[in-house]
Amino acid sequence: MKYTQKKLAVAMTILLISTGLYNGKTAFATAQSSSVENSSVSSSNTETTQSSEQELQINAVALGNALTQEQKDFTLKELGIKGETPQYTTTGQDLMSFIPDGGFTPEWAVYSSVRMETQKKGSGISVDIATPKNITKITEAQYQNAALTAGISDAKLTVASAVPIDGSGALAGVYKIVEESGGIINRDRVGVAQDEMDVLSKITEENKDKDGYSDKALNAAQEQAKKELAAKTADGKNLTQADIQQTVENALQSQGIKDVMSTDQVKELTTLMSDMKDKNIFEDFVNQLDLSKTKEQIQEKSKGLWANIKGFFSGLWDSITGK
Repeated sequence: MKYTQKKLAVAMTILLISTGLYNGKTAFATAQSSSVENSSVSSSNTETTQSSEQELQINAVALGNALTQEQKDFTLKELGIKGETPQYTTTGQDLMSFIPDGGFTPEWAVYSSVRMETQKKGSGISVDIATPKNITKITEAQYQNAALTAGISDAKLTVASAVPIDGSGALAGVYKIVEESGGIINRDRVGVAQDEMDVLSKITEENKDKDGYSDKALNAAQEQAKKELAAKTADGKNLTQADIQQTVENALQSQGIKDVMSTDQVKELTTLMSDMKDKNIFEDFVNQLDLSKTKEQIQEKSKGLWANIKGFFSGLWDSITGK
């Protein structure tokens, strides 16, 4: 009964969201404050909402602390900044805070920068690396997956660097923008997001010369597996290690790269997903699933349900009246 009630509640919530009757909050976007302490902020461009019941609206930039003025100008141009936009500075301390196992120090020089623009609900995460030759490690798909795991559900991220660098500063910059704008970043989820990026980067590096492999396919499989496990969680299923591994393998197969992956790599992905389950991340993902087809499915099923209801009462009335 508990699972049935939970499943019904999720279905009703999905239907309400899909029809626009319910405006749920994203995992990160709870506005805690209407003020942003930054000299570059103007009241017309700071789109922070005034109520904790509304989603946080952001259009801001986080620049690396090591940039010279010339490099800042170059970076802002690459990020598409025109006019006045809230600007924050990402430091080595931020890297230590948001990526605690990255080996960073307070004196770390940060170059990679990011612009974050929140989008309308259901848009998903889009990533544009404006200077691809200067972001040497983290891919667009990896930024996308890390943002989703950290709880950012609808945003456009534009990444740029004036010098060749791995791109960790830009990821920390995303988290800093959210918190500086009054939002909440769950440190447990950020930790899992970083572990996820490390695992995916490692697998991509190991398979980069193999025929049939692509980083895009790996990240697509990762996102697919997360959504499927979230759906199973919403359905009341108690996920076992075998369930998780099978879901991972099915996602890799659907993306055409299962045969390229080694046993150890599949195990790493399965362990990563198990960690997500243990930290209740799949429960949070229920509100971040792609709802484009769910509405149609529920509406189609509702037609049959309504016919059954009408048939039931019609039969009940006949039995009462004797007709």
